[in-house]
Amino acid sequence: MAFLSPSAKPSAMSAARVLIITLSRWVCQGCLALAASGVALLSALVIWTVFMRWVMGQPPHWAEELPQLVLVWTTLLAAVSCTRNRTHLSAGLLPLLVRSLKVQRITGRITDALILIMLLMLAKAGYDLSVITMRQTTTALQIPAGIVYLSVPLCCAAMALIQLEHLLSPSAIGADVHETDATAPDNASSRQGDAS
Repeated sequence: MAFLSPSAKPSAMSAARVLIITLSRWVCQGCLALAASGVALLSALVIWTVFMRWVMGQPPHWAEELPQLVLVWTTLLAAVSCTRNRTHLSAGLLPLLVRSLKVQRITGRITDALILIMLLMLAKAGYDLSVITMRQTTTALQIPAGIVYLSVPLCCAAMALIQLEHLLSPSAIGADVHETDATAPDNASSRQGDAS
């Protein structure tokens, strides 16, 4: 097996990093589009259910089950975007307790690695649960119950990919949204809009 020369290693790492950033960005955009569609669908389902229940007096048989299914998937799909933008709920205490940027970066790397491990464990557990429950059917829709639980391994795997991007990024301070080569044009245009 041929090993990379020292001069070739940075370019190979850089190419792998660009690939992960690009894939992460596509996954995030796809999940965000699906989550937005889920919100629109959920709104329509709730309006229809309320109309059928209070105006027509005949609520649909899926009145509770289908909106719950859409809500679970929508929430986890939107969490993928929150992971990429680092907008999950955060106490933000690290910069107050630790002044050294070097310590903050090290802590950020450790945190990113632990979150990546946790997401991979959740993806595996969610996959196992969805496999087990695929043989069961839901009460109203009569679809495999594992479809609800399938959202966990898929979305956790997407979040793990994004977390890997965070881990490989030059800056790992948890409070900052990092700017990568792939997102630089988007961020530059938004900063120009803010300046004007």
